[in-house]
Amino acid sequence: MEKSKGVAYCDGNYVPVDKATIPILDPAFTKSDVVFDAVSVWNNQFFRLEDHLARFRASCKYVRMNLPLSENEIKVILAQCVAQAELTQAVVFMLCTRGRYGGGVAFGDPRTCRNQFMAYSVPYYWAIPKEHAETGGHLWIAETRRAPNVAINQRVKNFNRMDLTMAQFEALDAGADTPLLLSTEGHLTEGPGYNVWIVQKHKVYTPSDNLLEGITRLTVFDLCGELNLIAKAMDLSPEDLIEADEVFISSSAGGILPVTKVNNALIGDGMPGPISSQLGKLYWEKRAQGWHATNVADILVKPTLHPANHGHIKAREKIRN
Repeated sequence: MEKSKGVAYCDGNYVPVDKATIPILDPAFTKSDVVFDAVSVWNNQFFRLEDHLARFRASCKYVRMNLPLSENEIKVILAQCVAQAELTQAVVFMLCTRGRYGGGVAFGDPRTCRNQFMAYSVPYYWAIPKEHAETGGHLWIAETRRAPNVAINQRVKNFNRMDLTMAQFEALDAGADTPLLLSTEGHLTEGPGYNVWIVQKHKVYTPSDNLLEGITRLTVFDLCGELNLIAKAMDLSPEDLIEADEVFISSSAGGILPVTKVNNALIGDGMPGPISSQLGKLYWEKRAQGWHATNVADILVKPTLHPANHGHIKAREKIRN
């Protein structure tokens, strides 16, 4: 049986993720006018689903989009995307697009647009190559600067990502795994899909501004509290990163991942540090115990009645065929 690439909810139907489309005149395509969130699933359990939904709602509110579905309906759709794809480990995306302007043109009054909801599941993946998840990743401090909050609010999870894309070219061309961007003031910010952390003298620090406050970032603060580690968000410089005792990143795509090299320079002795390793181990142990977990099957026991559910059998037939 062919391994599933994922399932999407698109225009009221469930389809193979490769078949999902966005209308070419939707500002989501013409202007990147779309917000999203991505929640991980491990062993058929969503992690911190309520937190992801809360951030998604906040992103929609900031850009003046109105979700056309209730939260319960969204939960069912996300669960269906996982179940119909037959994935036990996945990353599930939820998106709200602006929707087309009136008159069928590519420009107009955004207040008249009918906002659209989409979702899709894909097999679980890592923010750095999976083979480096234990041995340590290689970050590259990019010359490209992170777009400042005064231009694009980075606390709103969105697809305005030219800076992240250009920085990724820099990192890959340099032989690194992924880039880390600086603010226009020269402070550390974030990379594509992750937050960065340093450990210095048994204290844990992460950048404080011009970034998305990740759900896994929140989780690291929680875990540090359990381990009686001081954790603080503050302005950090490239020198702080390179001279750190340890470096790690946090992401829904991989959890807590060690970093052992920055711009070809080894961090510490070039091996994952003890605090990074301890946090990473505790993260997966607690997830296995059901910490902040929502079972996919539990959501589907009493699904909210919605046209998406009525098309379930037909959609599965299409996917299997």
